[in-house]
Amino acid sequence: MSVPFLIFSLLAASTLTLINLSLIIYAQVNTTFDNNSSSNMTNVPSLSTDQRDISTSTNVSSPNSIPTAQSIFDSGTMTLPSSVKGVIIFIPDEAHHPPTDQKTISPKNPNYVPNTLEIPEGTEVAFVHDDPSHLHVGIVKDKDGNAIWTTIPVKFPDGSDSKTLSVSGSPYSISDKQYSPPMEGKIVVTPEKSTGALTVGGFFCPTKQLPDCKSQFLKAGFKILSEHNFNTKSVQKDISGPNTLLIYSTTLPVKDAITSLGPIIKSLPYK
Repeated sequence: MSVPFLIFSLLAASTLTLINLSLIIYAQVNTTFDNNSSSNMTNVPSLSTDQRDISTSTNVSSPNSIPTAQSIFDSGTMTLPSSVKGVIIFIPDEAHHPPTDQKTISPKNPNYVPNTLEIPEGTEVAFVHDDPSHLHVGIVKDKDGNAIWTTIPVKFPDGSDSKTLSVSGSPYSISDKQYSPPMEGKIVVTPEKSTGALTVGGFFCPTKQLPDCKSQFLKAGFKILSEHNFNTKSVQKDISGPNTLLIYSTTLPVKDAITSLGPIIKSLPYK
């Protein structure tokens, strides 16, 4: 073999080796780039989705709170949120008397507590009796004056049957079969739907008996939401002086709540 031919062969082999090596390096680099590109393309949409979820999230506002005892005492109105499923209207002692007799515990809530009730549609309504020695039959009329509910006769310290009023007949008037006037009240049903499970109501208690009243409420499964102390000026001794309006709630159904209220009402000194 001649020397020139040997040199040519070596150069050719080296060239082929360099070409193969270049191809291998190119393939590795290209594969790495493709993998990284694929990974980056996968991560970008994921990040974008997370940012979009955050930007469109909203805070849900809580329902309006149940009015305080002082608010109801001052205004005579109880406006209830959708968290309420039932409400018990309280007939106070001497509710059958006109204001001129000076036997009214609370001027803004003389016959019913509350005097004006605003409720979401679907709320169950009933009455509870704290007017000893008098029989009460409630009459509820719709906006056209049609009597749509006459309660069963209610004796102290019991409660009435219950009724769910529709928004179509609102506002409703409340009166008493025997004692109207002066007994008058009002129920307004709003289009908002009742979605909760609470039964609520108001309750008068002599302030000096307040610790005992609150203890009985708690033992019976009620929660005291608020209270307001006030002074009643009356010619009747058992209601004259310091009194307290309590606003309570319970998860008991209306019927069971009325049953539980009976012994508490009976323990009051109102006669």
